[in-house]
Amino acid sequence: MKLALFLALPLIGTTFKPLPPGPARAKVEAACYACHSADLLVQQRLTEKQWTAEVEKMMRWGAALEEKDKSAVIAYLARHFGPANTFTPTKVQPLHKR
Repeated sequence: MKLALFLALPLIGTTFKPLPPGPARAKVEAACYACHSADLLVQQRLTEKQWTAEVEKMMRWGAALEEKDKSAVIAYLARHFGPANTFTPTKVQPLHKR
């Protein structure tokens, strides 16, 4: 089981695309990055209703997001990572020792 988890992790040196610019980007990074990396967010294709449910669930589970910022975060996530999201996963190559 531990080996399978290890093999699923990104290789050392893998870089991920930054989140798109937007007024709630810093709030999303602060609330989500404590437990998730950007690649988990950017592969989503959730509707605004689905993002609302997801954000509210994460807040119940302890995400550091204030109620006053919730609507801006949901709007950001729905805009950038909604059903029309065209994210393509990052391809990585194994590092070879020479």
